Amino acid sequence: MSTSLHLIKKYLSSRYWTEARRYDIPEEFLKTDAELIELILSSRAIDSQEEKQNWFNLLPIMTDAQLEKLRNILKKERQKLQEIEEKYASKKNEIKKKYLLKWQQLGYISQTSKLREEEQQEKQKDETEAEKLLENL
Repeated sequence: MSTSLHLIKKYLSSRYWTEARRYDIPEEFLKTDAELIELILSSRAIDSQEEKQNWFNLLPIMTDAQLEKLRNILKKERQKLQEIEEKYASKKNEIKKKYLLKWQQLGYISQTSKLREEEQQEKQKDETEAEKLLENL
């Protein structure tokens, strides 16, 4: 039995609607603590559907202190993951710039080589024509 779509849409951000429909979420927590529900839904540490449902089942019997501790843990997880993603995003950008520069340099080198080759062919052609003209004189 899943939670009513009406309540999900009323209390949760739209990005959680599809995910939340898979679970039986206590309505009282949906109404009073949507942030905690969203933290559970978005957690990577609580990765399986069964684990998430277990946490939703435990919410009504947890003390306020336990709920607060769970909230703090999930917030810290979100913050650490965001820091990691930001760190690796900047590293990815550095790598992309490095390889883009290499590709541009390789393109420049190949263009330069091509131009030199064309110049050499043109020079050879000019020399051949000059020799023919000298022979005809």
